Amino acid sequence: MGNNLSKQIKVPLVALLLLSASLCAQSQQHTSTDSFNTPFRKGRWLTGLSGSISSNTSEVSGLNEKTVTNEFGLNISTGRFIKDRWLFGGNLNADRASSGGTVDSTRETLFIGPFLSYYLSPNHRGSLFTRVSPGYVRYSEETQLNTVALPTEFSSEGGGFGTLIGLGYSYVIHDKIAFDIGFDLNLFWINIDQEQQPLGTVTTQKISISNTAFTFGFNVILDDFFF
Repeated sequence: MGNNLSKQIKVPLVALLLLSASLCAQSQQHTSTDSFNTPFRKGRWLTGLSGSISSNTSEVSGLNEKTVTNEFGLNISTGRFIKDRWLFGGNLNADRASSGGTVDSTRETLFIGPFLSYYLSPNHRGSLFTRVSPGYVRYSEETQLNTVALPTEFSSEGGGFGTLIGLGYSYVIHDKIAFDIGFDLNLFWINIDQEQQPLGTVTTQKISISNTAFTFGFNVILDDFFF
C-alpha cells in the first residue's frame, strides 16, 4: 500500500515543488511595477469559496463486481497579501466520499490550517498561482461489507496531519472579483480507532490518504476587511 501511495503522489508532487521553486525565483522580478498592475497587491484581503466534485466507477473483470464512488469537497479561505502577489491566511476544507457495491462506505474529512499562495504574473487580468497548506485533519468512516452472510460493519475515527498543495489560474474582473480553476493534491497521515460490529472489537491503525481533485472557486478581493 505504501509503495502504491508513493507512486501515486511522486510525479505531481515533484512537479509542484519544481514549479514552486521556479515561481519563488521569478518573484524577485517585476517588483517595481506590481502595485500599479496586479490586483493581488500588498495589504489587500482575499476571501473565497471553492468546491470540487468527482465520480468514478470500477469493475472487477469476470466477477461482476462494480463499485461507484462519488466525492465532493468544499473549501472556505481568507487571507491578506503580505507582499505583492504573496497571500497568507487560513482555510477550512471539508470533504465527503461515498461508494456503493459489494462494499458500502462513507468517508468524511475536515481539514483546518494556514496557507501561503503565490501568484506568478503581475497582469491585471489574472495569474497562475500555487498554494501550500499544512494543518490538522479529522477523519471518520463508516463501512459495511455485503459479501458475507452476516453483514459486517466498521466504524473508524481519528485525526492527524495533512498537507494541501494546489495549482491553478485566477481570472480577475474589475480588480475585485476572481474566478479560480485548478487542481489540489491532498496528502493525509492519520491515526484511527476502528471498531468492528457485531463483534465489538477495537483496533488502532495508521493510514495514509492521497487524493487529486479538480477545483473551481469564487473570490472577493477588498482593500480593507469586511469590518
